[in-house]
Amino acid sequence: MKVEKQIALCSPRRTPFAQIGKALANYPGHHLGKIVAEDIMRKNGLKPEDIDGVVVGEGFANAPNSARVIANLMGLPDEIPCITVANNCVSSMEAVVESARRILLGEGELFLTLGEESQTSMPFIVKNARLNKKTASLDKLKKALPDNLPEGVELRDTLEDGLGDGETSYGMQVTAEIVAQNYGLSREVTDKVAYESFKRSLEATEKGLYNPYIIPVKDDEGKDMVADEAVLLRKGLVENPDRMGRAMLLFDNPQMKFDQFKTKYGKDLKKSHGPTVSIFNASPRSDGASGVIVTTVENAKKLGLKIDALLTGWKMKGVHPNLMGLGQAAASLGLLKDMGLKIDDVDTIEIHEAFAATAVGALEEIKNQTGLDWLKKFEDKKINTYGGSIAIGHPFGATGIRLIANAVMDMEHDPSVNRVLTTACAHGGIAGAMMIERYKR
Repeated sequence: MKVEKQIALCSPRRTPFAQIGKALANYPGHHLGKIVAEDIMRKNGLKPEDIDGVVVGEGFANAPNSARVIANLMGLPDEIPCITVANNCVSSMEAVVESARRILLGEGELFLTLGEESQTSMPFIVKNARLNKKTASLDKLKKALPDNLPEGVELRDTLEDGLGDGETSYGMQVTAEIVAQNYGLSREVTDKVAYESFKRSLEATEKGLYNPYIIPVKDDEGKDMVADEAVLLRKGLVENPDRMGRAMLLFDNPQMKFDQFKTKYGKDLKKSHGPTVSIFNASPRSDGASGVIVTTVENAKKLGLKIDALLTGWKMKGVHPNLMGLGQAAASLGLLKDMGLKIDDVDTIEIHEAFAATAVGALEEIKNQTGLDWLKKFEDKKINTYGGSIAIGHPFGATGIRLIANAVMDMEHDPSVNRVLTTACAHGGIAGAMMIERYKR
């Protein structure tokens, strides 16, 4: 969709992103979202009556309608409408789009828009317990655990289940390897993209370039956490790049050999050349939250808000779920078509790195359809200029707005950048793309 009315994006902010079970493990996702929401309101001098609605993107529910819970915890007026949207890894991108839609429909002028996720908080569950009389109540279930569960009643990890729906598609890591095989992506090229993600993120962090966008948050030791945890943890990797090639492969290890992978997923493989996906060229499991003000240019001026960028278009589009990462190409190319633009009209690209293979596979597909020399653009630091999800982390619901913040960084530090394409894929094959443009005062 091409946006005819000027939609302003103001004050993109986020918590540091933390490793699952580590620095921010004690915060439920909606509490992280509340931290971001309160910071944005305080930083911009917003009053409760300035807020026309709260929209939250969340991959997996921490609370019934987290947007409403956050608004209630903040003491916002009861009449403010609140909605939580769930679209897996593009949830906060969807939240921004939902906010813009409501503005275009005349339902309000300013929406506090958030994305949050605590993968640490995702529970282990007992599936089908209520279907069996022996486990139909909590008391009965406690007696049956851990050794006497009836047939058909099983313990499940909601995080693992969330990475693959168990019905129509594979886990995300499998889809990444399928894309790597089908597009002939070598481990060398995916490791190169992953290494640059670590290097660029660390350099930007050490230079303080992320500071204007990150909110200090008390970590599990009560200290102010001011930078992304995974970025700092991988400093040794940046200093010793040969470690990339020694990382464990996900589909060539004692649990599964690559020949077994090819046998199990052969119907989706057009060709194969050897395993590529490793623990270092995949995004880490993470906790974190992000937020941005979505409003009109006129309203932003009235409230004295700094307009960081304009949202000028968006596209949500799907591909086959077992080719998940390619959705970024489909959504991006669809958006360019809707807006009457060519890929050369885009100055930089901020693409989600669920895995290096999913990002590179999508870029290869864009290259196939447009001639984009993505490798040169990447080497020129016009793609993921300051690093991406592999290094920074990927709290599912928070990544979409994190991409917006990185797009704003691109424009802030390079006057020649006026138009940034942001795109992300999500489990199930849905993907999103947004066009972020410089606001010329």
